[in-house]
Amino acid sequence: MASKAVLRIAGSFGSGRGRESDYTVHLSVDGGHESRCSLGSIDFDRGFDTVFDRDADEGIRRDAGEVLCRALLGGGLAAQWDRLRGGATRQDPVRVVLDVEPSELRGLPWELMWQHGWWLWNRPELLIRRGTARTVEAGPTELGPLRVLVVIGTPAHDEEFLAEQELAAMSGALESAPARVHLEVLDDPASAAALSDAIDRLRPHILHFIAHGMPRPGIGGPELVFTPTSGEPWSLTADDVPALANHQPRLVVLNACRSAADPADWVGGVARAFLDAGAGAVVSMQADIESDAAVVFSDTFYARLAESSPVDMCVAAARAALARMPVRTGVWALPVLLTCCEPDAVLPVAFRPAADVLRDILRSRPYAELRRFVGRSEERRQAWWAVDAPHASPAAMDRSVLVISGHSQTGHHRTGKTWLAHWCLLTWFLRGHHIVSVDLAGRSGPAGGRPGGGVRNKDWLTVLRMIRDQATSPDQLCPIPKDAFAKFNAELNQLVLGSARTAPNEHRPEVDEGRGFNDEAARADERKAGIFSAFLDALSGAAGAQRLVLALDHTECIMPDSLAGELYEGLIQPVAYGKPPAVRLVIVAREESVSPALRESDAHMIGRVQVGDFRTSELIRLARAYSSRLGYVPDEKVLNFLQSYQETAGEFFAVDLFHTLTPHVPQWLEAANALGVRR
Repeated sequence: MASKAVLRIAGSFGSGRGRESDYTVHLSVDGGHESRCSLGSIDFDRGFDTVFDRDADEGIRRDAGEVLCRALLGGGLAAQWDRLRGGATRQDPVRVVLDVEPSELRGLPWELMWQHGWWLWNRPELLIRRGTARTVEAGPTELGPLRVLVVIGTPAHDEEFLAEQELAAMSGALESAPARVHLEVLDDPASAAALSDAIDRLRPHILHFIAHGMPRPGIGGPELVFTPTSGEPWSLTADDVPALANHQPRLVVLNACRSAADPADWVGGVARAFLDAGAGAVVSMQADIESDAAVVFSDTFYARLAESSPVDMCVAAARAALARMPVRTGVWALPVLLTCCEPDAVLPVAFRPAADVLRDILRSRPYAELRRFVGRSEERRQAWWAVDAPHASPAAMDRSVLVISGHSQTGHHRTGKTWLAHWCLLTWFLRGHHIVSVDLAGRSGPAGGRPGGGVRNKDWLTVLRMIRDQATSPDQLCPIPKDAFAKFNAELNQLVLGSARTAPNEHRPEVDEGRGFNDEAARADERKAGIFSAFLDALSGAAGAQRLVLALDHTECIMPDSLAGELYEGLIQPVAYGKPPAVRLVIVAREESVSPALRESDAHMIGRVQVGDFRTSELIRLARAYSSRLGYVPDEKVLNFLQSYQETAGEFFAVDLFHTLTPHVPQWLEAANALGVRR
């Protein structure tokens, strides 16, 4: 960036408006000398609060913007401002902070400032935002994913429709790149306590409100109004914000619909309260925003945010997208960005792999398919945090073993447990862990020329060999070197036959001879323990300084006696109790096949997450998210079809419904083909 400028309006404080001469404008560049002059004349009776009315034309907004720009920059600061602006380019823009200290001036639409035939706040060479002249230090960098909590206040029907459209746009923008963002939705919280609990549970980086807003009765200050489907309406005011929750999000977005004649000061009210409470930035709207514009804003803003762009660039991109809408309503000037820290420090979230590695991941299956993995926000959080909680809390206890099980309420074969496991694996990888995914549903390959064990009824030794062979495959995202299992192979060759455990020849790495285990030879249990010990040593050595997460999918393909016997005692139980300490184990299976193998005495050491069918009440929301992931906004015909299906379906529907329907919905099929995804 070429420069950073601060424009600060100081002067008369209080509830009433002073004379223009009571206010001064201060301009400093890059922390240098501060120039000052009096604020120019502003006719407060010209109707600034109506410039965003539906019947207001561009001329009214342009006149208002010219008045504001002349008052701020038309006096003694004009020459300095012109020099500053003249040195700015699209490639090297100037960042400008407008700090409006007098509360009575904050409600003016400064975003409409018009100079020399241009809207200043929509110029690519200027990144203008509101904020404080003094910036606070950014918090420590945290590993991703970015956590987002969307709070929906359930207002009137048309506003609820807006919320669903905006939510779908956010899902498409944020979740199309799997595991980089975790998004949860809180629908119509019944009370401030319910909202507080949700914030403290997720500890979101971003808190996004879609609610109704209005002036407080008899006071005029703004409030967010929530109308839960059950219970009494309640409101959140600026006074409530400091004690709202123990956790303070870094970015707050307030999309609060309200009357266009509402005189409440949102910029200096609720938005400023969140900033004072510890948020790094707040985005709010100056007036009502139509549903199509809200979708454009959220889609563009969050798409840029998902690319790790600074928040002011995200807002600037959203303004530009709004300005390109066919009807000129000044909607591009509605967003107000208020900051107290540098824009690139608002969300200090990072990922361990480099950006090019992330791009390569999303080109390969099965992770590329995760863009269509919708829903399951609570199960995602539970599974992810069971193995690697992103923050310390009394309720967060890392488990070394996690069981992801599936049970369909409608008798369907698929429940999405494999997709959940893949999403978690990718999440852990982005957090710096070594991940290995093993699919036990396939036919086990021959080891040393011995025939494989078929698709089902695999014994414990076949499972160990499949883990080794798949873990060292180049198809893995993080393949383990083959020589990591050299000592294991050497000891295995001896112990399966009944030989004593001896030190292998380190100068001649051995391969598995593929023999079956001889249960008739002496010390069978001791030899099995030796094989598992050597196997765990190999995993521990492969992990090194990293945490190694090993996922075993389709464990229902294991013989029940082997799963509950040798594999439980030799692999699951030791890992559950931290031996070896760097290894984590994820077991993915049908509920009815895995539960009998688990022991109640170890339940406190094993995390459990179960997935099933989707509730039919979620169908339209999930369908919108699915469409958005494909880059398609569903039209009325598709929505009517889904609505008809929803009305005739039972309480639940199968998780693969959208994939089943894709070939029969032309818009979905076309979008899926364009993305090159499997159907």
